[in-house]
Amino acid sequence: MFNIPFFKTAKRSVGIDIGTFSIKIVELSYSRNKVTLENYGEKVSQISDQELYKSLRRKAFFASDQEIATIIKNILREAKINTKEAFLSIPDFMSFFTVFSTPPIPREEVSSVVQFEARQHIPLPLQEMTIDWSIIDEKLSPGQEKEKKGLRVLLVAVPNKAMERYEKIANLAGIKIAGLEAEVFSLLRVAIKGNDLKKVIQLIDVGIQSTTITVIRNGIIISTYSIDFSISEIIKHLADTLGMSYNEAGMALKNQGLKEDTVDKVMKPKIDSLISESIRVANEFSRNEKKDVEKIILSGGSSLMPNFKEYFSNFTGKETQVIETFSEISYPPALKDTIEEISPRYAIATGLALRGIEKK
Repeated sequence: MFNIPFFKTAKRSVGIDIGTFSIKIVELSYSRNKVTLENYGEKVSQISDQELYKSLRRKAFFASDQEIATIIKNILREAKINTKEAFLSIPDFMSFFTVFSTPPIPREEVSSVVQFEARQHIPLPLQEMTIDWSIIDEKLSPGQEKEKKGLRVLLVAVPNKAMERYEKIANLAGIKIAGLEAEVFSLLRVAIKGNDLKKVIQLIDVGIQSTTITVIRNGIIISTYSIDFSISEIIKHLADTLGMSYNEAGMALKNQGLKEDTVDKVMKPKIDSLISESIRVANEFSRNEKKDVEKIILSGGSSLMPNFKEYFSNFTGKETQVIETFSEISYPPALKDTIEEISPRYAIATGLALRGIEKK
């Protein structure tokens, strides 16, 4: 926990990232055209390997709704965050994404097309889902006149039960939900800035439950995929192979990473499968758009493990960097080392808080 006593009269916004095994909260303020990190806090679960594996198999949170709400209240109190509302993220494994193109139609007819496409792509009855969509760009089809354009639409769907659960957690924690959004949008807000707004970027968020690979062009999501690759799978494989506990394997991964030793040999085949999927997605984009991915940005706590970024870059031949969550956010210089260490872990919570800043 940390409290930074700057700009107490500034407008503030709070983001809460409820992860599979941890909860992270960030408070930002906006004053004099500057965004400042005010407070942050995190609670990581301490559960047995058996309980952990059960949660992974169920794709569930590590605690009950009441326990999660209590943890949120404790973090808010210890970090001295006096908020009555916050933005919350929805994990990618609870969300359904698809990008589709329409024929040349008036924009007012897109809604009916969305309903048709949703039925084709979403594996649950639509009455059980909350659906949102946005037009992400316009695309000429072969042989069309310039004024006759098809539309590219990003469709997002979340089960109503998931939405109701978040409402319940918020009520138990005594906060109002200012907004809910899929994690990829929070990541986009902190990952793509400066010169990257003019590039084709592949954003890879390696999570504890799954991994999301998103292609972004000129700051706009072009495609996003959730794949069945997770750090928990890597850690469990490492633990089983080397006879370690899950926590011991996690520490070995964090401290040793992709180095030339036993840990490295066990991990590389798994990591190679992720990189192969990254290359496949990039190649598909190149075929469809006649433009190459120029840069890869890695997110998630695992992105800082030793030699991971370098291995990724060497394998793909692409410029690769770890997400710089706080590069355009002010914080005390004394926190520089700490901020660099926590940056990938706090990307989603920070992106959520930035959403509130944008609205002010």
